[in-house]
Amino acid sequence: MCLGALVAAAIVAFSAGAAAADPPHVATAFYYGPHVPNELLSHFDRIVVEADDLAGPPSGSRAKPFAYVSVGEIHPTRAWRKEVPAGLILGHNARWGSDIVDTRSPAWRDFLLERVIEPLYAQGYRGVFLDTLDSHRLVARGVEDLRAHAAGIAAIVRAMRARHPDLQVLLNRGFDVLPLLDRPPDGLVVESLFRTGDAGDAYRAVVPAETDRLRQTLLDVRARWALPITVIDYVPSSDRTLRRATALRIYGEGYDPYVATPALDGIGVGRAEVIPRRVLVLYKNHPEEGYLGAQDACVLVAPILEWLGYAVDYADVAGSLPDKDLGDRYAGVVVFVARGEADEDELRRWFLRRLDEGTRVAFLGSLGFAPDATLLERLGLRAASATARPPLRVAKATDAVGFEAPARARSRDLPAFRGADGGAEPLLSIEDADGQTWDPVVVGAWGGAALDPYMIDEGLGQERRWIVDPFRFLAKALSLGGIPAPDVTTESGRRILTAHVDGDAFVSHAERPDRAFAGQVIFDEILSRYRIPQTVSVIEGEVGPAGLYASESPALEAIARKIFRLPWVEAASHTFSHPFDWAAAEAGQPSASTSLPIPGYTFDRDREFRGSIAYIESRLLPPGKKVRVLQWSGDCSPSDASVAYVTRLGVENVNGGGSTRTQDFPSLTRGSAMGIPKADGTAYQVFAPVENENVFTNEWHGPFDGYARAIETFELSGSPRRTSPISIYYHFYSGTKTASLAALRRVYDWALAQPTTRLYLSEYAAKVRAFQSVTLARRVDDGAWEIGDLGALRTVRIEPASGWPDLERSLGIAGVHDGPTGRYVHIAADAREVVLALASDPPAGAYLDASNGRVLRWSKEEGGVRSVRLAAHEPLTIDVAGAQTCVLTTDGGVTRGERSGSVVRLSLTAQETNDATLACR
Repeated sequence: MCLGALVAAAIVAFSAGAAAADPPHVATAFYYGPHVPNELLSHFDRIVVEADDLAGPPSGSRAKPFAYVSVGEIHPTRAWRKEVPAGLILGHNARWGSDIVDTRSPAWRDFLLERVIEPLYAQGYRGVFLDTLDSHRLVARGVEDLRAHAAGIAAIVRAMRARHPDLQVLLNRGFDVLPLLDRPPDGLVVESLFRTGDAGDAYRAVVPAETDRLRQTLLDVRARWALPITVIDYVPSSDRTLRRATALRIYGEGYDPYVATPALDGIGVGRAEVIPRRVLVLYKNHPEEGYLGAQDACVLVAPILEWLGYAVDYADVAGSLPDKDLGDRYAGVVVFVARGEADEDELRRWFLRRLDEGTRVAFLGSLGFAPDATLLERLGLRAASATARPPLRVAKATDAVGFEAPARARSRDLPAFRGADGGAEPLLSIEDADGQTWDPVVVGAWGGAALDPYMIDEGLGQERRWIVDPFRFLAKALSLGGIPAPDVTTESGRRILTAHVDGDAFVSHAERPDRAFAGQVIFDEILSRYRIPQTVSVIEGEVGPAGLYASESPALEAIARKIFRLPWVEAASHTFSHPFDWAAAEAGQPSASTSLPIPGYTFDRDREFRGSIAYIESRLLPPGKKVRVLQWSGDCSPSDASVAYVTRLGVENVNGGGSTRTQDFPSLTRGSAMGIPKADGTAYQVFAPVENENVFTNEWHGPFDGYARAIETFELSGSPRRTSPISIYYHFYSGTKTASLAALRRVYDWALAQPTTRLYLSEYAAKVRAFQSVTLARRVDDGAWEIGDLGALRTVRIEPASGWPDLERSLGIAGVHDGPTGRYVHIAADAREVVLALASDPPAGAYLDASNGRVLRWSKEEGGVRSVRLAAHEPLTIDVAGAQTCVLTTDGGVTRGERSGSVVRLSLTAQETNDATLACR
């Protein structure tokens, strides 16, 4: 009997039993490498990993880790290879460079259990994936020998389960082992049903006869046991269309797909295809311009990408450039590098590798290198003349050009290329008197380029304006957009409002007869009057007895205690010594310009952060209150080590950045990113969305009512695109002057007149951090979106062209608010799984339109009644759309809604519903 016939006979005998129930679907991913992508942990139920590459089992919001275990072969790279007992090696597998082991031997079983399985179990793995179960076929001699090997493998599986009953086991094929098991494995994995490949990246379609044989074998297995079965097929990562089609074909057969490369070291496609939502920005660091948050890569590029829904990573071209798996991790790359700032040959080679892998690249300002004719041809371009005969004119300008400033034809800095027929698409064309053309703004299948001086108009007085529409250009060049964009500006359909105070000048005296401390004035005139969530910080070196004003400390502390006793005030630290120049302070260069000149003190990270927090909590806060935020001081450019230290303390960190758009300077070039990654992405510095009064008053030189112009910033960043929340941000010294105090009142009064959801700064900061890690995947069968790792973020924005949430097919979705700045989808905080299915029409039946509170639960029960829970920092209002009447029943009584335009409004005196029911018709 041949080997194939033997396996077939075993399966026939195995399947001669009662028909199994419908098998469950269990999405399984495979990743053999370090740094397991969070996307796989978020969108798959199981993930098989190489434990030797990791410090321990990867943790994620969804996937259970399974450790890879080779049962039939031993690779020489295994740390325990030399410990294997003598006499167990039967042959060699040249294809994989590994030794074939004697699976019949009890000695191998015992060694595998003690030296491989036990350490994995001790590390925390509760699942194993057993591979190379068929390797003995390469060395077996006859049918009985084959049966003996199969029996030995079955004995290994039974021994694992007997020793650890909670250990789940996945098998890779092992069809001749299955009939020998007393109970089914927890899943079966097979490879190459429709597409296959090998370690040399030789991909091909599986011949139909092989597909048919494997299909029948799987049907026979399913006839006996309702096993979740995963099929791994192999398709190059650059061919996303074929990957999706193959995954859908496997899913159509009733199996869970995983379509990847043979190395299984990237992100494959399962029932859902992970959609990368990170963009890599290449830039040249210029320390003289300040920290990253002050440089153009962050100021100009990041806010655009973030509004589109994409998180940003940065790479300085002066260092080594990321060069592996970019297509899996990144939606695209932006190169913002001038000629001469990078090694041109290396940058060109790097770009060519991106072309090969299919990662789109957008060049801003310059290519950073000189393209040759071969490269231009590959990009769908051709060389242009180096000279032009005046006059020049704009021959073509699409809607992606003329955003804040018109494009003007210039004879200088002409681009080296123009579009070729059937190649890249020009978005802007310049023509001279002889009919010669240049295309400084183009897009193509590879990405695009928007070159100076046609990207930004450089005006006088540091006024800059976008010529290119950066939203349209980057969306076209990188093929972005269309995703549910995570949004930190909005909660439950309303714009977020925060307010926070830096501790500076708490001790200063107001310019009025009583010479009151600024802290007292702000308490009297602002904090005690505006009963909204406020985050207030103090500087220990100003207020505390160990600081500069020890004699004043008792009075200052008494004021601080009054402030922190206010129920709506959140406590924050503004450090111990208030570093002005963080680089100098952290380098141990004390001076009056470095930080507060506290006698005998030099910068100490522990004292600065943990110490100041402990001081506030022990001496200033009422029982039960904790410090929630560390607000950066001075130039707001702490080192990676400092941001990482504060992160480990478990408090949020905020400040830096900040938009300064006004009617005088309304350009998006004066916007702000959400923050910047620090410490290789393990920490994150959250920026204040809008600058403080120091900037609006020309560094406190006047006009001292200048902070009232922050209202203009709030308006400009609220429409036509809502790019930031309303963020009131100032210092205690605003309490020292009549004009600055009046400006504060104007800002507060304007903000409180807007429909907002009022949050603490710590709550906003948590959303910004969550924005960095949110993952997206799109199901290949029905197109629904899976949204993972939301953390504190509970809003996504969809484009009107995408449609509306289909609430019947979605999971975790409470409703949607459609406004002039976007279509905001609300996600319930208790949703264990978030699926956003879209439809062409608005939802039928009642749904949440908007609220000033956070949605903690929103689930549909019997009879259309909903179990809901919402909470706010003020009396709740809940707007329900799609209903004529609504009744909310809480533990405090019954609230009946009133019609207000197109919604039913429920107005409560309480700030929380607790567990409640909502009945609408």
